[in-house]
Amino acid sequence: MMKEFSFDNFIYRLDNHPALKEQAVEKHYKKGSHVFVQGSVCKDVFCMRRGLLKLYYNTIEGKEWIKSFVADKGVVGSRSSQLLAKPSPFSVLCMEDTEIIRYPYELFQQVCSDDYELTQSLFGFTQWLGLKKEVREYQLLCLSAEEAYSEFLESNPKLLGRLTQIDIARYLGITPIALSRIKKRLA
Repeated sequence: MMKEFSFDNFIYRLDNHPALKEQAVEKHYKKGSHVFVQGSVCKDVFCMRRGLLKLYYNTIEGKEWIKSFVADKGVVGSRSSQLLAKPSPFSVLCMEDTEIIRYPYELFQQVCSDDYELTQSLFGFTQWLGLKKEVREYQLLCLSAEEAYSEFLESNPKLLGRLTQIDIARYLGITPIALSRIKKRLA
């Protein structure tokens, strides 16, 4: 199982940086609302204090593919928007009431570059995120649906009971019927 990144120190440093404090916008999102949607340009960095987010893609045909879930604490944003000023290829939906602090990307980038401890913390976050994405790619490309589901259960205990079976199936890239069959086989 992959070790979780500790957001506590990172969040503390962001909260207490004078330039970020001045530009921070705190927002409480209700369950079912979007932080940003696919197709919009959103250059900000979103630092989640509590809640549950679903990051997902919609295909032209209207099919939803779940990129990831972010639970309790985390940082999200669209790199396409932040770095290239292009529309985000994915949406972020609040699956629970969620508290987020929003920072302008350019300021966030400058502050992190100028503050050694923030740089170190951000580096740790990017290492953790890179590993998380590598594991996710491996699961999608190399594991059977049953193996991927078993790994999902093992590596995401804090998500159990908070997600619908439909969302778990979409995350795994299978149908809810296929997930139901897998669950019966594993029972």
